[in-house]
Amino acid sequence: MGASSWQYIEPYAGDVAAALATVRQREFERLFVHGTHWDKFQRAGPPFTSVDDLDALWEDEAFGSEGTHTIIGVWEVIDAEAYDDSHTVRPLSDDESREIFETSEPTRGDFERAQERYDARHPGSEGLWDMPRWSAWCRPLKDADGANPVIAFWGRSGD
Repeated sequence: MGASSWQYIEPYAGDVAAALATVRQREFERLFVHGTHWDKFQRAGPPFTSVDDLDALWEDEAFGSEGTHTIIGVWEVIDAEAYDDSHTVRPLSDDESREIFETSEPTRGDFERAQERYDARHPGSEGLWDMPRWSAWCRPLKDADGANPVIAFWGRSGD
């Protein structure tokens, strides 16, 4: 299938790991509970009921090399100063945020404009998607009132 990129903007209550778990579970339900494309990976025995049931499948060569091309492929939140690694989500530092969004407190509009610049191949816009495959970045986004109601997750699959 090839590598792909994905993005999600989710409600945010200050806990990156909790927001990540929520969106991963919702994507699991969309793909594995309500969808049939992934039936070939269903193991004998009880059906998958949670995104956590997929953990063993990442060792399976077929599943591990194909992945889901969604946020399901990342599950470990690391520190902003840590090195991007497989299956990790790293919050952007304030400096990285200023480089990508031109502010350390981006809004949803700033995120969308950064994506538009990247899609149009504007010089300097490549930083938005500069993470390694099988990893993701995240950043809380402000609304017009200065609150943090949402968080953006964006990343890349790795096959």
